[in-house]
Amino acid sequence: MGQINDKGKGKDGFGIGADLDLKDAARIFGIWQVEKFDAKVDADDPRQLEEFWNEIKSGRLKPSEVLQVANVLLQTGMLEMWDLIKGASALHFNNTDTKIGIGNDATAADPAQTDLIGASKTYKAMDSGWPKTRTDDGALGYGVFQSKATFGTGDANYAWAEAVIKNENAGSLKCLCRAATGWGTKTSAATWVATHTITLS
Repeated sequence: MGQINDKGKGKDGFGIGADLDLKDAARIFGIWQVEKFDAKVDADDPRQLEEFWNEIKSGRLKPSEVLQVANVLLQTGMLEMWDLIKGASALHFNNTDTKIGIGNDATAADPAQTDLIGASKTYKAMDSGWPKTRTDDGALGYGVFQSKATFGTGDANYAWAEAVIKNENAGSLKCLCRAATGWGTKTSAATWVATHTITLS
């Protein structure tokens, strides 16, 4: 799950795509990544956060572990994307409203879910400049939408078993996707960075 990759041939003479050989069907998929750093950072302190990223960019600080997992697009999230495209919604997934949520429930991801399930959950604001598309970063592909949030020493210190992208605007509160992550348990001695990338191709 987490990938739509329907390839087929229209054999009947009705409907969209009938009699077409669909060799290059569109795909949309999402990948979660967590980078674990043995560093104590207050992610709500801009100065500490800037120093943290400077250390990473210089190569002096490297993650102790990097893990990735695919996710499932949620029905409410997919509908919201189409509503945004056709102008039926103005509740954008922007830097102000987009949050990465981390919870502690390991239930397998399913499109019918709407949010985090666990009793412990934390929603963290985007890092400065995120979410990003190719308009913001020329290194990204044309079909990429990328979100990133840093969870410092005081954030989400429990088992990281699930993750979502959520629009926290009070008029929306909709999640694009959810993954059962199995990333282990974060403690106050660590700073973890969660990145989510949706790719349409």
